[in-house]
Amino acid sequence: MRIVWNQEEKRALHDCMVDICYDKPSITAKSLLQLAQQEVIPYDRRTVINDQRVFNYKALVASARAKAYKHSVTVKTPQHTVAASKPEEEPVRKIDTIGEVFELFIDAIADRVVSRLKIEARVEEPKPEAAPPPPFLGNGWLDELEKLAIRSKAAKAKRPTALIVGLNGAQMECIKQSRPEVDFTFVTAEQAVSHHTFNKDHTFLMTKFINHPVQSKYRKHPNLHYVNGGVSDLKTLLHGIFKKETA
Repeated sequence: MRIVWNQEEKRALHDCMVDICYDKPSITAKSLLQLAQQEVIPYDRRTVINDQRVFNYKALVASARAKAYKHSVTVKTPQHTVAASKPEEEPVRKIDTIGEVFELFIDAIADRVVSRLKIEARVEEPKPEAAPPPPFLGNGWLDELEKLAIRSKAAKAKRPTALIVGLNGAQMECIKQSRPEVDFTFVTAEQAVSHHTFNKDHTFLMTKFINHPVQSKYRKHPNLHYVNGGVSDLKTLLHGIFKKETA
């Protein structure tokens, strides 16, 4: 019975022949096919390798040889390539005369001078000056803060204080802007009844907007002023009082 190898067997033969050709590049086609058959083909599938069989599989053999050759070229580095990669050694200068010795001596001195000049010419960049220390160091800045706080309290304490009873929100803002140097406290008519009394330098009661209980509550306050009109009358009164005190 004539044996015909299938595709799987042909692939196995091809791969095996590649390995054999890599180790034995000059092996003949018949020997190559015989060795590959012994390696990968089962015994009952083997056949006689004659010239006709080699001719029938010449394409498979040629492919295996080509692949083995390509692999060998890639992996193995030729000796001349390695030799070429080595850097060429600089030829040693042969000194024959005194003049050449003197010339070498002058060159060495010149190189030394140039190197020294480069070192001396290298100027370091000036370092940035340290930032000046804060004006208060240690516990000193705490003392200064305390002094500032005392001055602030003293300045606030120097502002005259005034209590105004009976204005609404818009009227309050208007009075504040008219006399910014005065420390105002505002209480509505409703708040004046339920809230405790405030003791300020001056107390102003808007009589048109408060009732009698409120007037009775504040009637014993020092520097009590009754304002029978509206905001304009209050401004006039404030101007007269605080102008005198700040004069």
